[in-house]
Formats: sequence, C-alpha cells, structure tokens
Amino acid sequence: MSENRGGGRGRGYRRKVPRDGREGSNAGGEGRDERTGGEKRGRRGGFRRGGNNPRGRGQQGYNRQEREDGQRYERSEGRKVRNVEGDPDFWARNGVMGEERTRSDMRGGFNGGRGRNYEFNEGERGSTEGKGGGMKRYGGASRGQRRGGNSEQECGDVDLRARLSEQLERGLTECMVCLERVRQMQPTWDCHNCYQVFHFACIKKWAKTATTESGGWRCPGCQVVTPTLPRDYRCFCRKVRNPEWNRNEGLVPHSCGEVCGRARAWAGCVHRCVELCHAGPCPPCLAVVTVECGCGKLSRGGRCGEQLGCGEVCDRELGCGVHTCQEICHQGECGGCEQVMEIGCHCGASAKTVPCSKVLSPPYSCQAPCPLTLGCGHHPCTELCHQGPCQPCNLTVDTVTHCPCGNNTVDQLYMRDSLTPRANCLDPVPLCGETCGKILSCGSPSSPHTCPTPCHTGPCPPCPLTTSVRCRCGNMDQELACMQLTTRADDARCGKRCQKKRSCGKHKCGELCCIQVEHYCTLLCGRLLSCSLHRCEQVCHRGNCPTCPMVSFDELTCQCGSAVTFPPVACGTKPPDCVEPCRRPHPCGHPMTHHCHSETTCPPCTQLTTKLCYGGHEQRRNVACLVEGISCGKPCGAATACGRHTCTRPCHPGPCTTVTCTQPCTVTRPCGHPCASPCHDGDCPDTPCSTSVKISCDCGLRKAGVPCSDNAYSRVTTALLATRMQDVQAGNSVNLAELTKRDRKLECNDDCLKIDRNTRMAAALQITNPELTSKIIPRYSEFSKDWVRRDATFCTMVHTKLTDLVKLAKESKQKSRAFSFPCMNRDKRQLVHEYAEHFGCESESYDSEPKRNVVVTALRDKSGVPSVSLVEYVGKQKKAPPPAQVSSTAAPKPTFTPLARGGSEPKIDWFG
Repeated sequence: MSENRGGGRGRGYRRKVPRDGREGSNAGGEGRDERTGGEKRGRRGGFRRGGNNPRGRGQQGYNRQEREDGQRYERSEGRKVRNVEGDPDFWARNGVMGEERTRSDMRGGFNGGRGRNYEFNEGERGSTEGKGGGMKRYGGASRGQRRGGNSEQECGDVDLRARLSEQLERGLTECMVCLERVRQMQPTWDCHNCYQVFHFACIKKWAKTATTESGGWRCPGCQVVTPTLPRDYRCFCRKVRNPEWNRNEGLVPHSCGEVCGRARAWAGCVHRCVELCHAGPCPPCLAVVTVECGCGKLSRGGRCGEQLGCGEVCDRELGCGVHTCQEICHQGECGGCEQVMEIGCHCGASAKTVPCSKVLSPPYSCQAPCPLTLGCGHHPCTELCHQGPCQPCNLTVDTVTHCPCGNNTVDQLYMRDSLTPRANCLDPVPLCGETCGKILSCGSPSSPHTCPTPCHTGPCPPCPLTTSVRCRCGNMDQELACMQLTTRADDARCGKRCQKKRSCGKHKCGELCCIQVEHYCTLLCGRLLSCSLHRCEQVCHRGNCPTCPMVSFDELTCQCGSAVTFPPVACGTKPPDCVEPCRRPHPCGHPMTHHCHSETTCPPCTQLTTKLCYGGHEQRRNVACLVEGISCGKPCGAATACGRHTCTRPCHPGPCTTVTCTQPCTVTRPCGHPCASPCHDGDCPDTPCSTSVKISCDCGLRKAGVPCSDNAYSRVTTALLATRMQDVQAGNSVNLAELTKRDRKLECNDDCLKIDRNTRMAAALQITNPELTSKIIPRYSEFSKDWVRRDATFCTMVHTKLTDLVKLAKESKQKSRAFSFPCMNRDKRQLVHEYAEHFGCESESYDSEPKRNVVVTALRDKSGVPSVSLVEYVGKQKKAPPPAQVSSTAAPKPTFTPLARGGSEPKIDWFG
C-alpha cells in the first residue's frame, strides 16, 4: 500500500498548511503531478478519528502533528485517526475518494504507472491506451479540462468555509442585523443559502418584521424566503440543539462535531456530506459513479454530479407521447411538444387547435344552433351544437296521441268531428274545444291558476287574473295582475332599498327587499394609508386603517449617504436624520450652514452680504442672501415719460409707472406761484391760482389762509365791505380805496385789543413774561405746587403721560383710552389724582400696598389739555417787592432780617 501511495507514509500523515484552504492536506502520502512536475498533496476527504470517542475530528485545514509510525495526533497525544487501510472501499461507500483514488485513478497514479485518462505529451498524444491500466481514454482530455467549470466554484466554496471557520473561531463574524460581532458563546442562526451567520435573537426579531404575503420571511443577506420561523438554536447541520463549545476541543464554534450528513447541492448527487458539522457550503461529492448523458446513449465512470453530453440528438419521447425531442443531448427534462392538433365541433361548423397529445381530444360544442334536420325530414333541430343524433320530432303521428290540452285522444276527435287522420308531422293536431286547464306559474303555490282559454297549440296566453303577492321583507302586500309577475308569488321582491348601515358604519345596505340581519360591507376601504402612497385593500371597516404592509428591503439613506436605515424599511418611512453638512451646491456660492436634508430644495441662504438697492442709490450691509432686493426708501428719481418730472415713488423694483404723468406742473405763474395743474404739454391753462397764502392783522394775532386768486376779493374783504356799508348807512364817510389793495390784512378784533391792553399794563407794572391771553388758567392746589418744588421731573413726567393719553383719546375711534401708572406711594398717587382732574380724566387706584397704582381714563368728548402746565404755572409765580413808602419827615426805620426759615414775605399772585 505504501508503494502505491508514494513516499511510504501512512494515511494518517498530514502536513501543516495555511488556513485559507488553497493547499490541501495529503491523505495518502506525497506524489508528483504529471502535468506540472511539482509536488501535489492529496485532499483530505471525511476522516473519522478512532479511539473511544464516537465523534470524529477531521475538519479540513487544521494543523496536524506527524509521527514516524505513520499515525497522527489531533489536539492531544491520545487521539488518533482511524486506520482504514484494510478497508479500501470505506471512502467509496461514504461518497469520498482520497487523493490516491481521485487523482491517481483518473491520471494514472496507481503503481507509479500510466492509467486511464493519462495526459500524454505531444509525442504520445495520438495513443488511445495507457500503460498498465488498459482503460479506454475519453476524448484525450484531462480531468481538469473536462471539469474546469466546477473547479472555480470548488475553490470558492473552500475559501468560504475556511474564512467562516476562522472568523467564528476568532469571534470576528459580523451580524448583518445589529452589525455587532458574533461571539463564540452566543446562540446563532445561519442561512443555508448565503451561509451568513446571525445572532439568534436578531434573526427572530427580523423574521417577525420581514414577512412576505405567503407567510414566510426573507433572509437579510440573500432575501431567500424561509417558510418557518427560527425556533431553536441549533448547530450548522441542525442535528443538535444548543451545541456546547469548548475551546480546548478544537471544534468550530456552533458545531456539534458529528458528521454533517446534509444533502449536497449538486444536481443528481445522492450522497450526503461526510465532513464534520461545519459552516458554509458542503464540499462537492468525490465519489466515482457511472455517469450518463442526458439522453442515456453514453455512459462512463466519472465523478458524482458530473455533467456529460454525447453531442447527439436527444430523441427522447416528449410529454405528448407522439413526438421525440430534436434538441442536442441535454440535462433535465425535455421541453413540451410544440406541435398542435385540430379538432372540430359536434356539428362540424367550426374547429380549434389543441396541444399535441397521444390521447385524441373529444369534439366540443360551439354553442351555435344545430344546422341539422330532425328525423322527420321537415323540422330543423332546435337545440344548440350537441353530441350524438338529434332528438326525434315531437309532432310525428306516433308521438301525438292526445290533443294539446290532453283531455281527449286524437282518435276520439277523429270519430267525433269526422276528421281525416294525420298523415305526417306537418298536419295540424286536432283541438277538442274544451278548456285548456294547464297549470300556470301565477297564483298562490297552494292553488295555482289554470289556463282558461279553449284547447290550443303553443304556449298558454297571459293569465287575466290577479295574484295576492307578499314580498319576503313584508313591505309589499297587494294584489298584482298575473301578467306583471316575474317570479313566483311566494318569492316576490319589492323595490324598497334597505337604509340600514352596514358593518363599517359608513355605507348603507342598499339591497332591494333586504331580509339580512347582519349587513356586512363588501366594499373595499380604499382610504389612503399613513404612508400616503398606498390605499387600504381590506374590506371596509371601522376605526383606523392598519399600517402599510409594504416593506422595502433596500437601504434607505439620507441625501449624502452618511445616515442609513437598514432593511426592512416600512413604507412611508422618512429618510434618516443626518448631522453632516449639506453637500448640495447653492447658486449663490456661499458655504452651507444647514444639515443634510431630504427635501428637494435647500432652505434659503442666510449669509450676510452687501446689496445695492433697487434704484442704485446706496448699498446696504448685513443683508441676508435670501433677500432678493431692498428698498432704501428714497424717492426713485428716474425720469418719467414726460421728461419734465422724476419718479416720486419710494425706491422700488421694476420699471416706473408707465401711465400718463399726473404730477403738478412747475411753470411759474405771474403771481410767483407754480402752475400746479396736472402735467401737460404746451402753455399752462388759464385757471385761478389755488396756492394758499397767509394774511394776518396788524398785531399778528389773527391769521388766515386764503387762495392766491381770492386775495383781492376774498371773503374777508367782503366782510370788510359789509362793515363799511353799515358806516355809510349811519351817515359816516367811508374810504373805499382800502378795498382795492391786493395784499389785504385782517382787522384786529376784541381779543387783539385785550392783549394790547394787557401788554401796556404789564409794562406799567414792570411784569416780565406776563400771561397776556385770556385763557382759563387752572388753579392748582398748594399740594401740587409743593410737589413741583420737591420733584419737578416727576411732575413733568405725569403731565407728559396725561397729555399723550388725551391726544390718543381724541384721535381714537373708541370713546375712552386708559393708562396705568407704575406703582408709587400715597403722595405721588394723590398728585396724579389731582392732576388728572385738570385734564378732565377719571382716575382710580387699584391693588394693595405696596403694589398699588393709579389707572387714568381719558374720555374722547370730555378730556382736554390745560392751558398752563403745573410746572409752568409755578415758574411764572415771582415774588414782587412791596411799594416803597417815601416820607421826608419820618426817620428811616431799621430793617430786621427774619429768623424764620420760610420767611414772612407776602406772596403776590397777580394773575391767580
């Protein structure tokens, strides 16, 4: 055995190889590859370790220790691999061939000689037989060339298994649901399609959300639908529940250590996997079996699952059982027969094509009237296209034995009426003349009506009677003419529509003659779901519609892709919030200051810029970029269409008003005032000057404004003329030259004379700044006057607030306005109350100390501002010295200075 296996090493020998699995371990010694000339090590199949432990320890890719006696150690000195050299058929029974059988047998590895399928060099390529084996070579191609399509997949599967095993041992596998590492001691679940490993808790949550319409759920990695939910944590081969893992045993985590035993994914392979329970796909079957081509014409020994084609026509019988497959030899079932057959209907008027079949299809009925004639030869068939012969004629002599009503036989009628017997079906049937008496469809079911007409042929005429009809809902109970009945009397339906609400509570039943107890709604709901994309497809129901069942299995990302919502994503879910800056370019070119968003348009830019106003008058700083334009508020100044004026509108966007200019004309009149007429072309119109001019009296007290054109003939002049006429009537002389003057003045009235008198009196009494008008001067109390001396600022503030309040009340549309003073002490509140009386306002205090304040209410029709304020009133009071006593005889008396603080000088109030 050692001579055939090369190198003399036993089956247990293993060389240490890398974990990626690209270099297999030598199962049967070392040999030389015929094609490359390099050293080629055998692939380990499915070894079971001997000893007392029933579990095997033979996973591919683990480091082994070598011993001189041909045996090997596995992770401990006392564990050895079973020696199966005495049973050469062990691996063939288990579907695995060692390196010495898979490669040596196929390329001449036995005894170091050349066997079957040996690849000759260029000088020997024409030979058809090898040395030693004497086997026939198929096509001269090597095994690697014939099966090159599977070699890449095998290498990929080996790499996947090795990578998964390494990641599981090191705890580096990542769960696709939670994106966390899968540790060695955590329960897992693995997909047998994409071989991804997930946390068991994560996959249970996923399976409850990612459901399909059929009741299954989709794998997060490959989207393959699994019909049942994961229930238990099991090993990779699903044999052991809650497998235990011990780091010292050398097993891959989540493996039970038993033989896998799963069915291989290769088509046609009946052998099960003999590797130890492992992650990833099962290795391909290495058993050598008899392989047949698709059509079965060619067979030879080959690897299990190998696809073989003879290149000839398939020629297998198709499903129709009549024709054969004309395609080139192929695997799998042959396609359906494309030939068709034509069959005709029963009457032969039409035909149709049907798929080819070994069993002939029976004729069909075209549902057209039968074109054949009855057996009598006179009447056509009244049935539709039918199978078999037509029915016999109903009017033949042998068939008709009674009159149409059935009361008398035709023989009796022949004898009674001396009629000639009927010779054929065309002769009329004799009538007896009695009442027909056939039962009609009208009338109550217990006593139906009968035909009252004499014996006749054909259908009975309508019944002339009436029938008592009661509908099933009880709404209709009346007598109806029999000819109006469309149904039986006990199955009549009224035309009343049911107005009761259906189970949904929104729609009415609407059924005619309804007798239902529960009115179920059969309409579709159709309301828009919360996602705003789909509508509810359930039957109309009460309450809110359920959430949208649509689920997307694509990742939902923000606009920039930084934030991701992983599937399953419920329909209508908004993109995740992203804290990254927005990456969309703005047309203004300013940097982005807002976060990434899912809206189609970005928010307006708020960068502060310098912008020019609409009219180009000035630049404004610190203007937000989102502001399209600004107005400086200055007049536009653009020339108008007339060419004489400029636009007076405030700085505005767009063109100026294009209508006719209506600004006043600026041409000077002879009087010195502008024309003031609307802008016009040509000479100014001859219109009176409407400019207002001011005239006054000699003392300047009276003033009035009159139009310029009325200055010479104003109403003032007219009033003056009326006064002069009174003088003329009294016999006095009048100077009319004063009326012809252009610049007239007003005459002084009584007020002017009073002011002149007061002025001369104040001058005589040496009074400075006297009050010359005849206004009503308020009389302020000593308490108020004393407050001016103590705090004039406070008094001024109160006067200002009350003045503003009165003006606001006068201008307001309301009857009164109120103002609340701040909290103040008692003396200040008393001053406010007294001062409000002089303004004609109402005042009242509110709240308690120390939060008590005064609220003053000004009435629009009653309140007013006093002519002299409190501060002005106190300021005008001056101390006048007493008149000096001049005496030539009396000696002057000494003057004593009073010691009192207030003094005892008399206070003179000249105008109080």
